[in-house]
Amino acid sequence: MPGTVRIGVRLECGHCAQVRQAMLRRLIQPACIACLILAATAASAVGPGEAAVGRCFELRDSHPAAAVAHADEALAESGLTPDVEMKLRACLGRSLALTGDAGRAEAEVRRVDALLEQHPMPPEFVLRAMSNSGATLHTLGWTHRALDYYRRAHDAATRSDSDEAQATILANVASIHSETLGAHEQAEALYAQAHAARVRAGGTTPLLPYNRGINFLRMGRRPEALARFRDAERIASAAGHHVVEYRARAERIALEADGVTLAAAREALATIVQEQKRLDDPAGAATTLLRLSVLALRDQAPDEALAHAEHAAALVAGTAPRIEQQEALAAKVAAHAAQGDWRLAYEGVQALREREVSSLRRETLDNLAGLQARLNDTEREHEVQRLQGAQRIEALRLQNARRLRNVWIGAFLLLLLLGGVFAGYQRRVNRRLTGLSRVDPLTGLLNRRAATHSLEAECADPTEGGDRRDVVFLIDIDHFKARNDRYGHAAGDAALAEVARHLRVCCRPEDIVARWGGEEFLVGCRQLDLARAQQVAERLRTAVSGIVLEDVTGEPPRLSVSIGFACFPFFPGAAAPGDWQDAVALADRALYAGKHGGRDAWVGVWGRAGSDTAIADVAADPAAHVERGDVDVVASRLPVCWRAPAT
Repeated sequence: MPGTVRIGVRLECGHCAQVRQAMLRRLIQPACIACLILAATAASAVGPGEAAVGRCFELRDSHPAAAVAHADEALAESGLTPDVEMKLRACLGRSLALTGDAGRAEAEVRRVDALLEQHPMPPEFVLRAMSNSGATLHTLGWTHRALDYYRRAHDAATRSDSDEAQATILANVASIHSETLGAHEQAEALYAQAHAARVRAGGTTPLLPYNRGINFLRMGRRPEALARFRDAERIASAAGHHVVEYRARAERIALEADGVTLAAAREALATIVQEQKRLDDPAGAATTLLRLSVLALRDQAPDEALAHAEHAAALVAGTAPRIEQQEALAAKVAAHAAQGDWRLAYEGVQALREREVSSLRRETLDNLAGLQARLNDTEREHEVQRLQGAQRIEALRLQNARRLRNVWIGAFLLLLLLGGVFAGYQRRVNRRLTGLSRVDPLTGLLNRRAATHSLEAECADPTEGGDRRDVVFLIDIDHFKARNDRYGHAAGDAALAEVARHLRVCCRPEDIVARWGGEEFLVGCRQLDLARAQQVAERLRTAVSGIVLEDVTGEPPRLSVSIGFACFPFFPGAAAPGDWQDAVALADRALYAGKHGGRDAWVGVWGRAGSDTAIADVAADPAAHVERGDVDVVASRLPVCWRAPAT
C-alpha cells in the first residue's frame, strides 16, 4: 500500500483570511469601476510578503519544488514581519519534506518554533503553525515528533474552535494509525470524524477522500476504496490539485483494470508516471510504478514487473517517503518470485525485515533521547528550586517522583506499543515464509502439497454444471531418466525448470500449475468441455515439444512430453460421480497409454453423465468401458495402446 498524503493547513491571521475571501468574492462578480477600485484597495492592503505566502501555499502540494524556490526568494527579501516569515518558513518546510530534503525541512520546523517563542501569536495562528510542522515531520517519517506537534495544534484548535483545523489534525492522526500502527478500523473512525468537521467548516479537499481510499485499500475493502478515489480525483481536478488528482486517478485505474482493459490500464498508468515526474512528485510516480508492476504480474510479464519495481525504488531512494521505499522492495520480491528466482526473493524479504527493524530502532532511540532530555531538564529545574529554601524541598521531591513515575510509565507503554508493532511484523514475515514453503524451489511452481490443497478447494466449490467440468492434466517428460544418465543431473534440472517455465506461460493465471513429483507435472483447469480439454492438452504438448536444451554437450536434445487427462466429476449425476483423486488416477492411466503409443502424445478419458459404473473398473479396463459406451477416449495419436507393447 502507498503512503498517505499528510495534510498541512494554510497559515493566515484573521485579517489576512478576510482580505483573501473578499478578493475572491470580488473576482467572481461582474466587473465595474467600483469593484476594480475595491480590488485595488484590497490588493494594496496585502503586502508583497503576504502575496508570496499565498503563492507558496498554492504551489506547495502541486509543485513542491517550485514552492521551495519561491519561498527561498521571498525569505531573501528584507523587511518581512515575523508572522509573514513564519508562514513562509512553514510552507518551505512542508515543501522541502515533499521533495525529500529532510535536513532542511527539520531546520525550518525549528526556526518556526524559535520565532513563535520570540513573537507570541493568537491561538488560531499557533494551531496552523503546529499543524504544518506536524505534517512536515510526519512526511519525513518522524511519527512520535509529529504527534507532539499535532497535540499542541489540537490544544490551540480547542481554544479557537476551528473546525477546519480540527479536521486536518484528525486526518493526520488517522494516517499515523493507518500506515504506522496498522490500526485501519481506528483510522477510518478518525477519518469519518475529520470528514464531519470538514463538512461543518463548509470546505472540501481531495486529500481526505484520497487518504480514506488508501486506508480502505489496506483493509481489502476495494469497492469503498474505489469510491473514495473517484471522489478525490473529481475534487482535485476541479481545484487544479494535480498531485492528488494523478495519484487518485492511478489508484482508480489500477482497481478498475480487468483482463479486458489490462493493456489500456497499463498504458494509462505509464502516462501518469510521466506527468507525476513533471510535477516533481517522486513518491506519487513510485506508487504508480508499483501499480504497473502488479498489473504486469497479472499479465504474466515478471521481467517488466521487476523493471517497474526497480524504477520505483530508484525514484524514492534516499528520500523521505519510507512507506513507498518498503513497497518498492516488496514489489521486487514478488517479481523475483514470479521469475522463479527464489534466492533474490528471500534476500528481499530479509532486506524488508531489516528495514522495518531499523525503523523501529530509530523510533525507539529518538523517544529515549527525548526522554533523556526531559529528565535532564527536570533535574536542572530541581537543582534551581532546591536553592530556594528548606520548606520547599520535600514538596519538590514528591513532585519530581510523580513526574518520573509518569515518564517511566509512558516509556513502558511506548515499549509495549513498539513490541506489538514488531510482533505484527514477525507475523507478516512468517506468513511470507509460509507462502514460500508452498513452492517447489527448482521450478518455482506449486509443490504437490500446495496443489493438493488447491484441488481440494475446487472440489469444495461446486461446478456450474452443463457439459463443462474441472480437468486434471498429468504431464511426464519422455525419456527423462535416460537424459539424466547421459547428460547429468544438472541437465535434468535445467530440463525441469525449462518445462515449468513453458507450462506457466501457456496456462491461465487461475489454472493450477504444479510439480507433481520427479519429472511429472500437474495442471488443473476449471470448467472445460471435452473439445476445450483437447485443445489445452495439445497446447501443453506443443509448448514443450519445441524446447531445445542448449547447455548440454553433443547434439542438443529436443524435449517431448506425454500427457493424460481426466475430468471430475467423472460421471455427473451418478451416485459416485468421482472426485479429483479419481481424476488424477484416470489421468495417470491415460498418461501411460500415451507412452505405450509412442510418447510425445496425449490421451484423455471423459465419463458420460449418469453412468453408474465404478471408476475403479474404468481405470482397470478403459477399453471395455469405451465399448460399453460409458466412457469417451480421445487422443492425439490413434490407436490408443492401454498396455505396453510386447518386447
